Amino acid sequence: MRSKWKVSSQFIGDEKVFQVYRLKDISKVDHSGNREYAGEVIYDQNAAYAIAEGLNSGEEIQES
Repeated sequence: MRSKWKVSSQFIGDEKVFQVYRLKDISKVDHSGNREYAGEVIYDQNAAYAIAEGLNSGEEIQES
């Protein structure tokens, strides 16, 4: 069973970036092999959370 979509963040150099992800199997530990990502790296925190919220409500990702 997959988890809800979440947002992770990390610094690349001096810039903080975000990724929208969910766990492939919620009964297993959270690690890179158990994550499914929605799209690419996002540079806007609000946009990342909006995407996660939209996916959790059933919306599809709009590719730009």
